[in-house]
Amino acid sequence: MDAFYQTVSGFSFTLVGLWWAVVQFRHEEWMGHAARRRLVYSVHLSFMIPGVMSLGAMIAGDLKIIWRLVFMLSCVFAILALLFLTQTARAASGGKGKAYSGWFICGGRWVTILLYALVAVVAADTNVVKLFGPTITPLQVEGLLLTLLVFLGTSVAWDFLAEPKAQVET
Repeated sequence: MDAFYQTVSGFSFTLVGLWWAVVQFRHEEWMGHAARRRLVYSVHLSFMIPGVMSLGAMIAGDLKIIWRLVFMLSCVFAILALLFLTQTARAASGGKGKAYSGWFICGGRWVTILLYALVAVVAADTNVVKLFGPTITPLQVEGLLLTLLVFLGTSVAWDFLAEPKAQVET
């Protein structure tokens, strides 16, 4: 599992760097609008948090409590941040409900919150993984969930990036 988490960590932090570069291309457009600025940050978090969780899994070694704490704290932060960013983006858009139009951005945040909740549940009670079979480990289940989170994060980034400038509210 170390190789998996090394790969996810490297991939996630590479995506963070690439996202920062992408933001520069549309910096004026995105940073000038509060709701969009929050969306840009939520995409950043969708790459950063799985990377941090992967680092926690790698440094834990035989101390399971370390990865479990890192995963639980990361999930709590992610869920609270996503809820806050969603609410403030809605308020910043003048109460119209959204300042963006793509499905992955609109619906994806709720799926992301659900996935983070599942990660937190597995980290809090590793016995839950027995529901998946006797040979699967908690870190394997968490790895699957992290894979889904990274996939969803890249899909949200694409959805947000691919939105035509003509549809952007200012």
